[in-house]
Amino acid sequence: MSVTSGVERPFSGAPIGLGDLYRTPFSGTTPTTPAVGQTVPLSSVTATALTTVTATVHCSSVVLPQNQPIRNIVTLVTVAGTVTGFWVALLDAGLIVRAVSANTTTPAAGFFSQSVVTGAAPFTTGYAGLYYVAVGTVSTVAPQLAAQAALPSVAAASGPPIYCGTSATAATTTPPIIGAQLGALTGVATNEFYAHLL
Repeated sequence: MSVTSGVERPFSGAPIGLGDLYRTPFSGTTPTTPAVGQTVPLSSVTATALTTVTATVHCSSVVLPQNQPIRNIVTLVTVAGTVTGFWVALLDAGLIVRAVSANTTTPAAGFFSQSVVTGAAPFTTGYAGLYYVAVGTVSTVAPQLAAQAALPSVAAASGPPIYCGTSATAATTTPPIIGAQLGALTGVATNEFYAHLL
């Protein structure tokens, strides 16, 4: 177990979260797949959104248990924008792409789920600990993502480890391939966007 922000976060058994993650979402009266991790608690999302920057890979950290299959990454899009590129990826602590979605040109406002399954099997986490959710965009009107209030300073985001930021690798309309290593992160105090993993 580890203690983060004074809240105990188990790495096995129940899904990882800070209270609101333990609730099973419903579609009508049918339970859907519960989230297994989230970048920030949904309850901490504010009216302030992250306005993405074209050709930029934005990253927010997430803690995941070992041996956890990951099939989808869900972002909370507040403004869809006008895009030619919008994709998500799961990176390990070394910024290696472990799962990635296809590119889309039509992100929908609201909870926007993208499959990150390549072939028949989902990516399964190899260790318990720090991963990153990456969002790459290419746009003429920037999409916006629900986010937590900015950290007090860039130093607070810059770690080590870096909590949230942007990658030195530019985003294009072609998502990175599995196994590619993205460029170093630069901490950005406003990059704590919300995403959950299924």
